[in-house]
Amino acid sequence: MKHYIEITMLPDPETPLYYLWSKVYQQIHLALVESKLADSGSEIGAAFPGYQYEEKEGEYTLGNKLRLFASGKEALEKLNILKYLSRLLDYISITDIAEVPADVSKQVSFSRVQSKSNIQRLARRKAKREGISLIDSISALNGYQERYLNEPYIQLKSLSSGHEMRLFIRKLDQDSPVAGKFSTYGLSPSATVPWF
Repeated sequence: MKHYIEITMLPDPETPLYYLWSKVYQQIHLALVESKLADSGSEIGAAFPGYQYEEKEGEYTLGNKLRLFASGKEALEKLNILKYLSRLLDYISITDIAEVPADVSKQVSFSRVQSKSNIQRLARRKAKREGISLIDSISALNGYQERYLNEPYIQLKSLSSGHEMRLFIRKLDQDSPVAGKFSTYGLSPSATVPWF
């Protein structure tokens, strides 16, 4: 990853940060969907430079910055992110395409984490997948421990179904750069982006 664009959210009392993340990332996702490669992957990776653990709050946060990385300047030009974020320009700041500093040596990956915490949803899926009744499915899941995520998330609305969803994001430090494709959320469990 050699080039990037940085987007800074500018919250105020009437427009909180979580709301801006939701609106901005919805547009980022749309841009990545429309510019995806033939194999449905994306060459654009997302990074959250403010991702950290807030001891006072007892949780992880994303901060107020988002970076979009690409191996070449052309990919970011083709993405044309201003087209998608034009309605939000009063609430964000976007840099021009810049080169990643030469002295950056740390690499990270940001991946999507999905919770399996809702027993009712799991039972419905199991019943449908295995062709069994909902009662049998719930019985089979007896003793299941719900698991809650501590990772930060962005609230999004599915463009296909209209349902609200939480996009939980996990950061993993990596030993060296790993090339690869990203999802249409700019995330990957293995492909890395520079960390600075």
